[in-house]
Amino acid sequence: MAKMTRAELRRRKRRRKKIRKYAILTGFAVILILLVLLLIKLISWIFSGSDDGLVKKVDNIPVTQKLLTIDINTRPGTTLEKVEKIVIHYTAREVGSTAMAQRDRYEALRDTRNETDTRESMHFIIGSEGEIVQCIPINEAAYASKGDNGRALSIEFCNTTAEGGMSRETYVSLVKLVAYLCDEFDLTEKNVERHYDITGGACPRYFVKNPDSWTQFRDDVAKAIQGKSFDTSNPIVVQ
Repeated sequence: MAKMTRAELRRRKRRRKKIRKYAILTGFAVILILLVLLLIKLISWIFSGSDDGLVKKVDNIPVTQKLLTIDINTRPGTTLEKVEKIVIHYTAREVGSTAMAQRDRYEALRDTRNETDTRESMHFIIGSEGEIVQCIPINEAAYASKGDNGRALSIEFCNTTAEGGMSRETYVSLVKLVAYLCDEFDLTEKNVERHYDITGGACPRYFVKNPDSWTQFRDDVAKAIQGKSFDTSNPIVVQ
């Protein structure tokens, strides 16, 4: 094997130094890119919230989380892959029911699994004082809208009259919650439906019997989505 000259040795050393230098720079570049990606993900998580499907607040209205137990009759625990609509229901219980009382009624269905095939639940319930209770994460399906359970979020409000009227506080919370969810899933007021539109049943009763009131409600949702104020002159509101 021929002996290398000093010039060749110097060139080889320089090449090795360059290789080490490039390797170090490449390593730093990879680490920097990973840190930037991690930072972007962290910022996104901070501003969009965690992916646990919980809604902590709607405008200035706090949301109470009281999740139903995963069960065959109440909360299937299946992933809601895509939200395409928001469905409105009413409790059909007269005068001042609370959101938590209605939530507990759904939870009690766990004890009737051998007695009935009834499967019911909601993502959110709004009480007669405007309180909002979340029963199921918005990334899970609920037993609420028959064939649309896999692509819909469902909200139930507590009515204060037999005809399905509601309090002013309930109406405000309902409009703001629907607007929040529309914004969250890039929907409009046109994606908001009555339970009646899916099943043909009289739910929510007042909105079914009075389509003009339903149109006004969706108009109020559209205003709320745009950040505009809305009034509560809708006839469904019991003054």
